[in-house]
Amino acid sequence: MLPPPLPKETPPPLPVRPKKKRSVLGQLFRIFLWTAAIGLFLLVVVVGIGIALWNNGRATSWALDTAAKKDKKAAPIERPWPDPNPPKTIAKARTDASSLKSGADFFSPTNVWLASFHFTDGQWNGLGPDHVAPAKGLFGGDHREFPLSNTNASRNGLAGAVGLDFKWSAAEVELGGVAIPDAKIRFKGNGTYLHSRTSYKRPLKLELPKGKKNRLAGERVFNFGNLASDNSGLADTLAYEFFRDAGVPAPRTAFARTLLTIDGQFTNRPLGLYVMVEDIDERFLEDRFGDKPPTLFKPVTYHLFKDLGPDWSAYAKIYDPKKKIEEAAQKRVIECSQFVTTATDEEFARRCGEFFDLDETARFIAVLSLISSYDGFLNNGQNFYMYLNNETGQFGFIPWDLDHSWGGFIYTGTAQQREIASVMHPLARRVRLVDRLLAAPAFQTVYRKRVEEIFRKQFDPQRLSKRVDDLGAVIRPVVAEESDYRIQRFEQAMSATPNEGFREGNPEDPQRPVHKLKVFFEHRAKSVADQLAGKSEGHIFHLDSSGVEAAENQPAASEEAGATNKN
Repeated sequence: MLPPPLPKETPPPLPVRPKKKRSVLGQLFRIFLWTAAIGLFLLVVVVGIGIALWNNGRATSWALDTAAKKDKKAAPIERPWPDPNPPKTIAKARTDASSLKSGADFFSPTNVWLASFHFTDGQWNGLGPDHVAPAKGLFGGDHREFPLSNTNASRNGLAGAVGLDFKWSAAEVELGGVAIPDAKIRFKGNGTYLHSRTSYKRPLKLELPKGKKNRLAGERVFNFGNLASDNSGLADTLAYEFFRDAGVPAPRTAFARTLLTIDGQFTNRPLGLYVMVEDIDERFLEDRFGDKPPTLFKPVTYHLFKDLGPDWSAYAKIYDPKKKIEEAAQKRVIECSQFVTTATDEEFARRCGEFFDLDETARFIAVLSLISSYDGFLNNGQNFYMYLNNETGQFGFIPWDLDHSWGGFIYTGTAQQREIASVMHPLARRVRLVDRLLAAPAFQTVYRKRVEEIFRKQFDPQRLSKRVDDLGAVIRPVVAEESDYRIQRFEQAMSATPNEGFREGNPEDPQRPVHKLKVFFEHRAKSVADQLAGKSEGHIFHLDSSGVEAAENQPAASEEAGATNKN
């Protein structure tokens, strides 16, 4: 018989490790580590979301919307709708365009046409714009050369660079009494769009359906500028007139009183005054150049005719030909780029007339200089067209987008410096092509001759001021429909009395002092007369590493107020 099993012994309990009491400093350190870890995680998440928004353009769009809303609050360019205090009288506008045969009849600065745009809600939303990734180097690299092109956008220019791509939509349009039921429309512009994108008064491009029957006064494309940067409403019109009088091919203009309907939102809401600028297209070229129109380009580059190698693909987006071009035209652009970049001074002086129509180029640069137009060819590489005469192999230029002309481009120098800017050294930044042309004796001679001739015949402050008064009377009733803000600043822009104190203020402040055309005419005429008489060299823009005028070149506030013509 087996003995009974022994009882199981319970093992003794393990010794309990005494709980170590943490110091207050240790507890705080532990909390810090956990907080840092959570914060780092959240930072990674936020950065990731930010990168994703940046890559699809949403971040820049949000920033632009925020800035535009701030502008809208400070500068109410539209009346509220419905308007509790509408204008006492409705501005008159023409509705008899159906019988017109040519653009010359339609585009007259004394014509104010009634333009009515009718969108469904879906059509208006269809205008977009689309959000795309911004251009590389948007906020880095050489900030004197803000990106002007974006491979992700369909258009060159500032709007595309920041990630906005304009889409075509449709609308019912009536222009000058002519119904256009199936028009194509998109937003246009760069700065004028960005500064007005939270309002309804945005710049527009209107295209009629293709075909010779679908024309209005012989035109198929109409550009509607919203005048967001021009309190006078007249800078474009006067500048294009000045170019044409100087013998430079330039578009014509008219004005529009514009109404907007969006189904479900409002009907016939007045948007006020627009300037309509004749389109630079095949019809324009045939009208100005005859039955052998040139090849048309719209370059956007700080380095016009820089040698980019022998392959046209490197040039195509930069020079943006307006239709498919012949291989010979491609080769001529490349050949000219190699010449401008690599030719010795002696060779350039001897052969520059082979590549450029020296007289037409001299007229073009002379007018830009006389009217102190720095938002383009003389500065930031945009806002002009270029054409190639296929018979002679010579290049010439056509002006475009002149709302900042007459000394109005506040991002270059000061008001006084633009009034006294040198006509013999007209560049606001180094442009190799213009530098080389001005150093060539043959071009120097014709350029000075054209400056003197155009100045003597055309730059009469009295005549120009009367033109401002005459056209101002035409557009004043339409401006009055926009808002109290707009009509008040319009009346200031019509004044010949110089602003007291600082004349510009912050370029991004919509309440900055108003630029006055008549004041510019007087000061500019005196300065140019002194320069041509050898009494003054004028102001030569010298850019420092930041792309702005060196501090020692900035005039004191008292000098700025007096707008003296001292260098």
